[in-house]
Amino acid sequence: MMAKLPTLTERLNALRECADAYGADVARWPAARREAFSDLLDTDEVAVILDEARGLDGFLNAATAPRMSEDLTNRIMAGYAAPKQQAGLFDFLRGLAPVVRLAPAGVLAGLGALGIASGLMSASAQDPLTPEYEALAYVDDLSPVAIDEDGGLEWDAE
Repeated sequence: MMAKLPTLTERLNALRECADAYGADVARWPAARREAFSDLLDTDEVAVILDEARGLDGFLNAATAPRMSEDLTNRIMAGYAAPKQQAGLFDFLRGLAPVVRLAPAGVLAGLGALGIASGLMSASAQDPLTPEYEALAYVDDLSPVAIDEDGGLEWDAE
């Protein structure tokens, strides 16, 4: 089976991408690209494409690199401090000092979480109140209520 040959439009699009990537100067293109497009370089379509690329090249060449003053370079270098070498265990422990300062806060947070968890666990382990005793808690102030010997409520109907 034969491979499909690219059309003229596809080749011109590929040449346009090559000109955008490498510029209008064909000598700066990779050798394989120059060879692949050598038969098209004398056409009017390619002349238009290369003129557009020359405009982009001119724009990019006109841009200058930002200039830094020597004072800026000196200020940056003055602010840079070389990292210190840790000599041993004592220096390592000294480096842990900020972490150790936060230890009391971590302990308090852990104890608070432990207290909340134990309170939740103990509350869920208790038997819930029966509806009668809950009702008694709400209506205790409103009307006198008696509890019989079986633990049932006797309502006073007035």
